[in-house]
Amino acid sequence: MLEVYPKELNEAAEALRKGGIVAFPTDTVWGVLARLEDEAACRRIYALKGREETKPLQVLVADLESALKLADLGPLEARFLRLAEAFWPGGLTLVVPGKGIPPWISQDGSVGLRMPAHDLLRALLRRVGGYAAATSLNRTGEPPVRTEAEARGFPLDYVFPGEAGGLASSVVDLRTGKVLREGAIPKEALLPYLQDA
Repeated sequence: MLEVYPKELNEAAEALRKGGIVAFPTDTVWGVLARLEDEAACRRIYALKGREETKPLQVLVADLESALKLADLGPLEARFLRLAEAFWPGGLTLVVPGKGIPPWISQDGSVGLRMPAHDLLRALLRRVGGYAAATSLNRTGEPPVRTEAEARGFPLDYVFPGEAGGLASSVVDLRTGKVLREGAIPKEALLPYLQDA
């Protein structure tokens, strides 16, 4: 599948490296990405969405190794690994204490990590260091973008061609063991993994 879009992958990675923001059709909904370390690009995402800067951005990761670099798991490690093994790659965001997470991503130092079930997106993430800040592409309070044509209506530096999967990810806060949002993965499927083994 990667050989289908070599030019687009290079262009999207270049846009991110140059401080741009990129729309991508993920396995859940259309997302907008920026390099996590790039404060100006991340702030453009907040402005684009009309989003309060107190609301954190998610971080998409190419692989488990990249996720572990950003997480300070301590006693949560076994539970994190159980959930990651069961539901990654896929529509699950795990909120955990972060390691070196900048304040424009999250003001309390936590981080919401997700490994998308999308080979092209993971290939793009690998080209920019293994991860990127992300959130759904939409104005705050409006439904996520569904089509490439809609995505092209936003002031972005690059729009990757394609179609998105559907439902937004489910979100679990591992610090509290609570399901914050039920999305692509039903709550009943998650709860057994949140009980102490």
